[in-house]
Amino acid sequence: MEFGYYGNFNMDWSTETYIADALERAGHIVYRMDRNDTFLIDCDYILFAKLFKIDIILKARKQGIPTISWTFDPYRTYLGYNFPHLKADIVITTDGDDKYYTIRQGVHKPEKIIIEGKKIYDVIFVGAQWYKLRKKMIKRVKPEIITNTRGLTLNKILGQTKIAIGDSYPGSNYWSNRIYEMTGRGGFFIHNKVEGFPDYIPQFEYGKEKEIIEYYLEYEEGREELRKIQFERCPTYDDRIKELIKLLEILGEEK
Repeated sequence: MEFGYYGNFNMDWSTETYIADALERAGHIVYRMDRNDTFLIDCDYILFAKLFKIDIILKARKQGIPTISWTFDPYRTYLGYNFPHLKADIVITTDGDDKYYTIRQGVHKPEKIIIEGKKIYDVIFVGAQWYKLRKKMIKRVKPEIITNTRGLTLNKILGQTKIAIGDSYPGSNYWSNRIYEMTGRGGFFIHNKVEGFPDYIPQFEYGKEKEIIEYYLEYEEGREELRKIQFERCPTYDDRIKELIKLLEILGEEK
């Protein structure tokens, strides 16, 4: 298949780059376009995550090219449904919205490796502190804060860490790609309770983080065993592309 992919390809670590790479590894052709470009590529599908104008959807529809929005943020939870990319022919989200199709995130397959190291951190948090529940959690736990760290450098830090703690913006059946970035790069990960969350990752209630942290700091053998399970069960974007192609095949048969 040929995909015209409109997204952010300026960074090696963007989700769009990971997906485009995975599509190409699966044998598909990907035309990487800037997300703001309105030039229509002649292809089998137009793919994008976020659009701020509906132009490319209208052009593709006029030419009979199906459009796919595969978005990774819970827009419907805090901003509603009125976004151009949600007007695509096929809308895929990561939060299990019954109105749309669901394909979760993953980890970049070439970087799904464990880099073991001497444990120098008890607890870390990777990312930004941008909403109240997270800020309060970090204030209680006082983890080492890791920011602007990606790729195999993050794998190395996770190999030096006993516990990585994380949470996701409150939303029904939604969690961020942090779960896959932590577990797929070799970290032992705990997360706040979310409906539908993978059962191989320990969950905590806000305000009770220290109980689970103290348990796993003490229970090293169990922690290391579960860390390996988390790593093994973490999907890659190559796995997610298989889900995407299967979905497109099913939808094609239904026409």
